[in-house]
Amino acid sequence: MLTKLARYKKAAGPLPESYRAWQVFGAGLENVGRAGQCQTLPLRDPADNEILIRIDVLGLCLSDMKIIAQGGKHARLRGRDLAKDPTVLGHECSVTVVKVGNRWEDRFRVGERYLVQADIYYQGVGYAFGYMIPGGMEEYAYLDERALDGDEGCYLLPVKPETGYSQAALAEPWACVEMSYCLEERLGPKGPGPLVVVDEVTDSCKVGFPNAVILPRSLEGIEAIAGKSFDDIIVRYPTPAMVNSLAPKLNKGGNLWLVGQAAEVGDVTLDVGGIHYENKRYFGGGATLEAVAAVNERNDLLPGGSALFIGAGGPMGQMHVQRALEKAKGPARVVVTDLDRSRLDHIVKRFGPLAEEKNIELVTLSPGEFDSPAAMEERMRGLAPAGYNDVVVLAPVAFLVRQAVSLAADHAFVNIFAGLVIGTKAAIPLEALCRGVKLIGCSGSRISDLRKVLAMVEANELDSNRSVAAIAGLNAAHEGLKAVKEASYPGKTVIYTQIPDLPLMALEEVPERIPELKDKLSPEGAWTKEAEAALLERSL
Repeated sequence: MLTKLARYKKAAGPLPESYRAWQVFGAGLENVGRAGQCQTLPLRDPADNEILIRIDVLGLCLSDMKIIAQGGKHARLRGRDLAKDPTVLGHECSVTVVKVGNRWEDRFRVGERYLVQADIYYQGVGYAFGYMIPGGMEEYAYLDERALDGDEGCYLLPVKPETGYSQAALAEPWACVEMSYCLEERLGPKGPGPLVVVDEVTDSCKVGFPNAVILPRSLEGIEAIAGKSFDDIIVRYPTPAMVNSLAPKLNKGGNLWLVGQAAEVGDVTLDVGGIHYENKRYFGGGATLEAVAAVNERNDLLPGGSALFIGAGGPMGQMHVQRALEKAKGPARVVVTDLDRSRLDHIVKRFGPLAEEKNIELVTLSPGEFDSPAAMEERMRGLAPAGYNDVVVLAPVAFLVRQAVSLAADHAFVNIFAGLVIGTKAAIPLEALCRGVKLIGCSGSRISDLRKVLAMVEANELDSNRSVAAIAGLNAAHEGLKAVKEASYPGKTVIYTQIPDLPLMALEEVPERIPELKDKLSPEGAWTKEAEAALLERSL
């Protein structure tokens, strides 16, 4: 006789007449569901152009809170009137096909498991899952040609039968982390026609850029191109005033090349939100364009180096720390800061044995342990006297970007992972940029990143379950969102949608509240595939 879990995996049983869904009717947590309760909706057969999927696991994400805060004004909802046309949150989903429309009978089979790539594009238009397309905070969902035959093909990635549900679902947020270390930077001018700022006596650099605009080294010369913008701006021996005047003239995806040492020291004011969301770059570190390109090639953590993770106590920050510790040929020293000491203690408990096993020095620092911010910064500098080779900023605070740059070594990169809104300015020392400190940032992930991370999970090269801090059933999803908003847990909250009455609980509570799972957790108390299987067998 098949176990309950085995029958569940086959997905061959009769479907219910209705299903639960947390619909969003407007901005504010009070508009997620009605009176704090999810809706019951009729479950219909999929149309010919649809498939019906069962949501097995959903990871809650801070991005969900952005929709709740903005409602239909969220950029990905394009002004949708949620009061009349509600959506469903949730894009970190592991799903199973339970019914197939006529059009897709040759492509999909009942019982097949998939991971959803949330960034869906169809005929050039974005229809993100959990945004325009109702997402995973429900028991079942419908997908049509937008997701199944979109601009990049099918946005469902096959999952092996033996892979855990939460393992697969959490590949999605992990893909965002992985993408930030896999950026393919443009390391040469696009041409023709970058703006080149040089001394008048050296305008022979026009050779190689025949359509370049050559300006004298004067602010008056820069003012002559007012109202224009460029993909490439090349400045030799820059001054803060020159960079401040030129930086606003960068197009999206544009590069400002800082060639040679700074002619004057001082701060430049940069839109750090534009670095994250518009892929603007400021490249320095060499006396020629070729040397600058060579210095800025690296985009992953330096093997054997020192890595600093600022504000890394939350779920995504812990993923960055875990990646650094699990990475083959990773850093030799990992320093982690956060305002909340308890979150850092969680990192030590969860990842300390891994760091010890890999012979990596793991240091955690919180402001409360020091007499002043200056004392903490002195300690941070003492751990890496020559500067950190890599700094990752995981709290959306402009000052922390400046601090990250000041702590960075020559030819380091500063990963602005926490998205600061476009227009957020930070004062950055120009001389740091000229010694090759590279500021990078990106938003979301690509299907190639998700495919890569899923392969890592299924090859046991990445334990995505280490990210889990709490579990709950679908009925507790509203409470789970509130916990995300209040940062109640140091890691991810995973919703088991098919166990609706499972109460929200931290993993530390599991041994007492569900004793039969006690021995299924890892020695460090982490969630495991075995614990999940026992939970499903017990509760389905």
